[in-house]
Amino acid sequence: MKIPIYNQRSEAVGGIFIAELSVLGKDPENLDKLGTHRDDFYIFFVLTKGKVIMKCDMIDVKINAQSIVIIKPFQIHSPQFASPDAAGYYISVAPFLVPNNCAAFFENLKISDQVSKINKLQKKDLLETVLLLHRSFENDLSNKTAIVNGLFNALVYRFINIYSESDNSISELKNQSALIYANFRKLILDTTFLESPSFFAKKINITTSHLNYCVNIATGKSVTYWLQNAMIIEAQRFLYYTEDDVKQIAFMLGFEDHTYFSRLFKKITGETPLSFRLKFRE
Repeated sequence: MKIPIYNQRSEAVGGIFIAELSVLGKDPENLDKLGTHRDDFYIFFVLTKGKVIMKCDMIDVKINAQSIVIIKPFQIHSPQFASPDAAGYYISVAPFLVPNNCAAFFENLKISDQVSKINKLQKKDLLETVLLLHRSFENDLSNKTAIVNGLFNALVYRFINIYSESDNSISELKNQSALIYANFRKLILDTTFLESPSFFAKKINITTSHLNYCVNIATGKSVTYWLQNAMIIEAQRFLYYTEDDVKQIAFMLGFEDHTYFSRLFKKITGETPLSFRLKFRE
């Protein structure tokens, strides 16, 4: 059976969605409905009360309040248990909104380290930022998208600080496919995504077919998909954060033909570069 891949909810504001988790463990059917799946976006949980068990890439991750949890895009996961008093916040974020240095940090987290306790010094500032983000998301505001985006940008660096200061020392044996995929993802961040799959395979000292096999096993997606995904994320950032026209953006990304770039963008995302820009600036 094919593992489903879920897209971000339509209620997201500028690529960000946040909701309370107060009903998570009160009805077991809530857990069953989600099932085993992947998401094409980042998920952050801030657990303020109770206990949760999440299976992530075949490993049971036990989460006790007060903690933060990250689920990376395309990780296979499913909720296994939530205590009746489980509460907190669920935050989903489009990948293009996560800065590259943060994305690289999250990518290198072992599954056991994707959960981190919130210490007393971090708690007040973190929860105030989360509450402000949630309130801004829920209310009608002028410049709402920009405000929500700015608050998430502050929050993601608070997450980084918490993970960096964690004393979690649990070790995990990564399988070969996961290690090769991690090396490949690091190379994408350090090298142009316009290189061919064979370029990256040569860098890792394996064949192109083996690279494709390992990446597919680890993520359910091909090397070509991840190269195109990296390009799309950069394009989305230019469209979101700058006023550059599509032709300029295409050239900055290394495309000689801006019309080809626009066609490729629409083929992958289902919308034109301009419609993406307009949608996220509504």
